[in-house]
Amino acid sequence: MKKHLRLDVTDASLYPGVVELLRHLPSSVLFHRKYSFRHPAAIYLLSLRQLAYDFTRVLDGYSALRSGAVPFNKLDEQMSQSQRILIYSLREHLDDCQMILMCFVDPDSIPYQGRSPDEMLKSAGFKERKIFWDGVHNYSNSYLMPLVNALKHSQGRLRTFVFENSPSDIRPGFYLEEMDENEVAQPSAQLHQSDSAFSYARDIRNNLALVFRAAESLKDAISTAMKRLSVATTSTTDGPGVQPSLWTDVCKRVASLDDGVFPQETKDSFIRFSQTAEGTLQIRELDRDFKLSFPSTAKCHAMTLGDGMTKSFRMPYLGKKSIRK
Repeated sequence: MKKHLRLDVTDASLYPGVVELLRHLPSSVLFHRKYSFRHPAAIYLLSLRQLAYDFTRVLDGYSALRSGAVPFNKLDEQMSQSQRILIYSLREHLDDCQMILMCFVDPDSIPYQGRSPDEMLKSAGFKERKIFWDGVHNYSNSYLMPLVNALKHSQGRLRTFVFENSPSDIRPGFYLEEMDENEVAQPSAQLHQSDSAFSYARDIRNNLALVFRAAESLKDAISTAMKRLSVATTSTTDGPGVQPSLWTDVCKRVASLDDGVFPQETKDSFIRFSQTAEGTLQIRELDRDFKLSFPSTAKCHAMTLGDGMTKSFRMPYLGKKSIRK
């Protein structure tokens, strides 16, 4: 059964709690130098910094589209590229988390030196690998990996889709465009059932939640491994404490993000980010958020790009109707 995400992040930096655990790991259980890796805390903070840059680009583009300050077609390709980069960074972040777990395994004890951190952990029989994946596999398997695989291996493309409900209610989103067996470019059958799209208002929240989900799973996996190894954290650390940064700004922006969701998403699960007067970041996953709404009528705008050969395109929310060029 899926475990709902429910977290209170109290540190002023709004960094996931796993950061402090990584900064206080005893050197006696770490093998990062044998792999020529950074210290586990450095691996994580560097990964988080990259995510902060990539989330910021998407948030900036979303704000420009949402406000109507820039025409949709002027930001279409830029926004799609920003989202694509973020998707790849999220996948890399999961690999980075597994790199951290590899630091607990002596490379000399691994019978098969695989290509990826996951293969290495499997070969080493690192039991806590499963604890990490149990926390992220639902989102990874249903959203992240289908997107990454389509973009990398079958020339899937991210296309901008906008609902214009009124001049003050413009809701941007995107869909993964793939080809069907009849050479019709359409929303992905796997991700969109060929007839919908994702709003950025929901997608940004879901992607940020994945980072916190992965952090909790990584913390549980490391804590379990340390119990198995009969070691405890140290009271001191070599590095300085973390300070508010671009990551902090990202979390604050998402906590104040509007609810510009798409019609089918009003009935889907939703993740609320909010910040208390004391500065605590509260993350609450709901089966359904009854505060969400969508107007009865709206204009829609879909952006795509021709390739010189494809003649038929199917847009989200139009059923089986195709547009010929």
